[in-house]
Amino acid sequence: MSKTVASLILICLMKNSLKRWRKKARLFREAFQDCRRFYNSTDRFQDRCTTNAILEGEIIRHYHVIEKGLSMPEFRPGFGGEQLSNLVRIVQQWESQDLPRDNGQYLAAKAVLSAYRSRHKSIKHPAAERVPDSVLMRDQARGGTKPHVPARPSDLEAFARTVRSRASTRSFVPDLVPDRELVSQAIDDARWAPSVCNRQTARVHLYAGEKATELLQFQNGNRGFGHRVPLLLIVTSDLRYFGGINERYQGWIDGGMFAMLLLLGLHARGLGAVALNWSVLNKVDSSIRTPAGLPDYERIIMLIGCGVPESGCVVPVSARRSVSEISNWHF
Repeated sequence: MSKTVASLILICLMKNSLKRWRKKARLFREAFQDCRRFYNSTDRFQDRCTTNAILEGEIIRHYHVIEKGLSMPEFRPGFGGEQLSNLVRIVQQWESQDLPRDNGQYLAAKAVLSAYRSRHKSIKHPAAERVPDSVLMRDQARGGTKPHVPARPSDLEAFARTVRSRASTRSFVPDLVPDRELVSQAIDDARWAPSVCNRQTARVHLYAGEKATELLQFQNGNRGFGHRVPLLLIVTSDLRYFGGINERYQGWIDGGMFAMLLLLGLHARGLGAVALNWSVLNKVDSSIRTPAGLPDYERIIMLIGCGVPESGCVVPVSARRSVSEISNWHF
C-alpha cells in the first residue's frame, strides 16, 4: 500500500471520527440545554418556595398524598403525619402571604384537610386534632374522596368508535376557525388527564389565521398543508410545578397524556386535528417563544393543527401493529 493511499485512509478515518464526536457534542449540548431549562424553572433545588406557582405545586403535591391515603382499601388511622403537617404549614403560608383565597388548589387543600379531620373524628382517633380549625372549610366536595363511578356498557361502544375513527386530518376548510366553545369543551375534557400528584401542568396556547401560519414555519412536519391550518394549538407543560431530579422528564409524560385527550376531544366534536411533533433543536425551540408569547418555564410538548374537515377529505390508513406485537404478558 502506497503512502498516499494510507494517508487518504487515515484522513477518512479521522474525518469519520470527527463527525461522530461532533454528533456526540451536539447531543450533550442539547441535553444540557434541556436540563438547564428544567433547573431554571424550579428552585426546589435550593429548597425555596419563592413563587406562587411553586407554592401551589407544593400544596397540590401534599394534599394529593393525603387524598390517596383516604382512598386506600385498608385505611390506616393516623397516616401521613409529616405530609399533613407540611400541608397545614403551606396552607397557612399561602394565607399569610395574602395570596388569592379563591384559588382552586388552595381550596382543594382545605377540603382535603377537612376530610382528613372528619374521617378521624368519625372513629374518635386523636389524629383529628392535627388539623387546626383555622384551615377547615365547609365545602368538602372540592377534595378528599368520592364514590367510584364505573363506565356503562354503552360508554364502551362510544369510546371505541371515537378512538378508532380518530386520524390526523390535514385538509381543512380554509379560513374557517373552529367555534371557540367547541375547542374550549375539548380542553375541558383534557383537564381530566392523569398527572403526577395531580399537579396538572399542561397548558394550551391558541393562535389563528396569519399567526398560526407564522408559527407553523418553525415546525417541519406541516409542509403542503400548514398554510391551510386555521387554528394552531401549542401544548406545553409548566415546569415550575415539578421538583427534584426524578421529575426531569415528567413534563413530557403529563403533557403527552393531556394532548392525547385533547385530540380525542376535538375529534369527538366533529373537528379535524393533526398532531405535529416538536422534535427540534433548542435554538428552534427558543426562536418560537417570542412570537408565540411562551415563557421559558413552559416546556413545549407538541403542536396541534385544528380546523373543520373539508367535505370528502381523506386521511392516511396508518396501519397499526397487532395486540400480540405490542403486548408482553409476564404471567
